[in-house]
Amino acid sequence: MSSRLFLLLSILPVVAKAWLLPVTPTYTTRRHDTTLSMAAGPCWTNEQGRELLERFGSIFEPEEDKKYALESLLLSPSQDRILDACRDEIKKASSSRLARRRWPVRLPSSRATKGCYGRILAEMDSGRLSVELNDGMSPVKLNNGDEDEEEELMNKKRSNVLNLLIKLSTYSKGVWTLEGEMIEDSGSDDFGATYGKSLQEVSADRR
Repeated sequence: MSSRLFLLLSILPVVAKAWLLPVTPTYTTRRHDTTLSMAAGPCWTNEQGRELLERFGSIFEPEEDKKYALESLLLSPSQDRILDACRDEIKKASSSRLARRRWPVRLPSSRATKGCYGRILAEMDSGRLSVELNDGMSPVKLNNGDEDEEEELMNKKRSNVLNLLIKLSTYSKGVWTLEGEMIEDSGSDDFGATYGKSLQEVSADRR
């Protein structure tokens, strides 16, 4: 028997055993997967938008994981599409009763969570609210340097989503509690009332 054949027969049981053993996921593996998904094409943006909203709005997601996801988003060439997907997810949820109102307790519902995002962003979009970031960080303002009025408005809305995610990346109490604190600080009894409403409905409410 040749030495090469002997060596091959010797290592086959070891290789087979390695294939059969379960692979334990590690934090490093999760980080790598997150980075890869953030760099994926447009077909992944809806899924990424949903995942970001759930992770950043949760009280269970570790801060380190949220910070890494935020870093991946900031470096992603698909950043604009991912932020737009976040807004689309929030808008789609606005037709749900779970999202249209603020509940007195935190509900284990993705639609209720998206409603919290929606009301905060409605206030930010109207200019009635600005999010204070940690460590004296200035709010991010996205622009391409040569934008028309429509693109300027889109970049403002993207910036609002991004700044809210930055805030939540180091906020451990979740988006439901953050909304409650913002309502209390604002003293407003119609906080986020324009969430889910058309421009015509908003105009009618103001008459």
